[in-house]
Amino acid sequence: MARIKHIALATHDPAKTAAFYMDNFGLQELHRKPADTGADGVWLSDGYIYFAILKIGNPDVSTTLPADATGTVDHIGFYVDDLEETCEAVENAGSVKCSNSSEQNRKYADPDGIMLDIRYRGWDEQIGARTQLYELTPAKTPAQT
Repeated sequence: MARIKHIALATHDPAKTAAFYMDNFGLQELHRKPADTGADGVWLSDGYIYFAILKIGNPDVSTTLPADATGTVDHIGFYVDDLEETCEAVENAGSVKCSNSSEQNRKYADPDGIMLDIRYRGWDEQIGARTQLYELTPAKTPAQT
């Protein structure tokens, strides 16, 4: 089963938007780019997944959404058990591989044009050792309690 690795939001002011999520939801900052301002992006986490707040229109950190698309999902990152199998499945389902895809970080446009960022290993590379991580476990049914 795939797990959501991260969600990326497109905005004109990543530092301001990140401050909102830190102040109101207690998310922890992982890092920012550039380190002093976060003008290109700020990466946050709740300990389960990370939340990238990216400068809209900056191809170094974001997709090429139009400037009026601020506040929309830039892309969704997935951590999968079998990278090749997953990529073959999304291609067979009509997804198109994006030009900024790499061998380790495969990128596809879903049927609605939202970019999917698919990796086999990505979780530990991105947020391990930067914040407390929590393990998700299935909830117990009333019969199990």
